[in-house]
Amino acid sequence: MKTTPASSLHTWLQLVRAPNLFTVPGDPLAGFLLASGGRIDGRLGLAIAASLCFYAHGLLLNDLADLAEDRRDRPNRPLPSGAAQPRTVLIAAVALATLALLLCWAAGGSALGIGVALLAAIVLYNLWAKKIAVLGPITMGLCRGLSLLLGAASAVPVISLGRVPDAIWASAVGFTIYIALVTNLARIETTANPPKLPRKLPFIGLAFIITGIFLTGIDPAEALSAANIALYLVSAYTLYAASKIHRKLRREPAPPIPPMIGQLIRLLLPLQAIAALASRSTTAIVAAALLLVLWPISRAVSRRFYAS
Repeated sequence: MKTTPASSLHTWLQLVRAPNLFTVPGDPLAGFLLASGGRIDGRLGLAIAASLCFYAHGLLLNDLADLAEDRRDRPNRPLPSGAAQPRTVLIAAVALATLALLLCWAAGGSALGIGVALLAAIVLYNLWAKKIAVLGPITMGLCRGLSLLLGAASAVPVISLGRVPDAIWASAVGFTIYIALVTNLARIETTANPPKLPRKLPFIGLAFIITGIFLTGIDPAEALSAANIALYLVSAYTLYAASKIHRKLRREPAPPIPPMIGQLIRLLLPLQAIAALASRSTTAIVAAALLLVLWPISRAVSRRFYAS
């Protein structure tokens, strides 16, 4: 059957997990704001575009690496169903990785070095680490942490590890841990009765991560500033939203895991807003508002496309 342009677009949106794409710009955005003190310029656009290309590359490579498994467990996905051809997907993956590195080079500073590290983590995860119980989730989480650092590296001429502000470290490490815990849960998404501990860990981790970003980003001398008040409100609401998801996941029997993974990934949006607000700038308030607007949009798109 000949593929129509509309159905072809739908296939590619499936491959790149369309709902999750909305969670990508917030990583470099938060990193850029934290490193620049709230200032933005054209380098932020380059960092966001590079992160999107890296993310899409990683998902295409993931489906290529998992083709045999998907033929057995997920036959309706684009590659095992025949809606997409492996050779075409491989060409697209290589093109996206190349474009991402070029965008990092254009952003200047140490962005290219961070970009190379991010690409290495993506390839390592998809071709080897994902099959290893602890290393796989940590490597996936590292991709998100490096995505935030890519934004930070784009904002300053040279990012020196010894001079990185505490809020950047707290956010990068926090994103890494959170996605590692969500990835660990996703590893058992086809299990009939998933164990309880992996269902609890993302929420325990999220509470500690928000606390860490909050403590490194808050300024006691300006406790009632607009940015700090926004930080209080977004932090409280994120924890409330997480508690609602946790109530669903702790049921016996557990609900289907894949849709819950999508909800957990979408929690990155308010988490990114919290990290952006830690820069204590007026620009961060606007950025946080935009990230929160993307939250329901991503949820709406998830009704048509899977996120896990």
